[in-house]
Amino acid sequence: MNTEAHRGAVPSGSRLRALLAGRGFFETRDLVTIGLFAGAAKACTLILALMGGGMNPFTMVLKSIVFAALWVVMLTKVPKTGTLTLANTVAGLLGFFLLGQAVISLPALLAATVVVEILVRLAGGLEKGPYMAALAVGLSELAMRLINIFFTWLAAREQPALMIMVAVISSFSYLGILGGLAAGVKMVKELRHAGLIQS
Repeated sequence: MNTEAHRGAVPSGSRLRALLAGRGFFETRDLVTIGLFAGAAKACTLILALMGGGMNPFTMVLKSIVFAALWVVMLTKVPKTGTLTLANTVAGLLGFFLLGQAVISLPALLAATVVVEILVRLAGGLEKGPYMAALAVGLSELAMRLINIFFTWLAAREQPALMIMVAVISSFSYLGILGGLAAGVKMVKELRHAGLIQS
């Protein structure tokens, strides 16, 4: 038997143990980071909503700025394919349990996030820096808003006023997302200068 051919091979059992241990994919600290950022994002948006008196343009923009900035920092700190999908899943579940937000559209939103992650991976991956992370967040949030508008159209296409209201709300919140992307890139640069982000 040719032992040289098998010397570099990894037994299937070892590959399985490595996968279960998280080596080469998400490590424990990665999962903790994603959970902390998802929780912080939801907590901040909830506090801002309560302080702002509910749904108003200023509150929507400010919530989106904070959310997008935190997401850019998180993706830069954990620049792995699947981070954005996992973070949006956790954020969606937290929104359901804490705020009572509907999760009917969550599968479609996650599918859009997966498509965005594939495109980002083909473009070089999140490892290229905060600008790629900002692109991933911007595209995923745009896709999510378009899907929400589509679901609203399916449910209330006989009520044009409702469609206009949803479109206006989505536009205001996405303006905040764009501002948050710039703020997130700036935060990453400052955190790297302080040595808090090594990647």
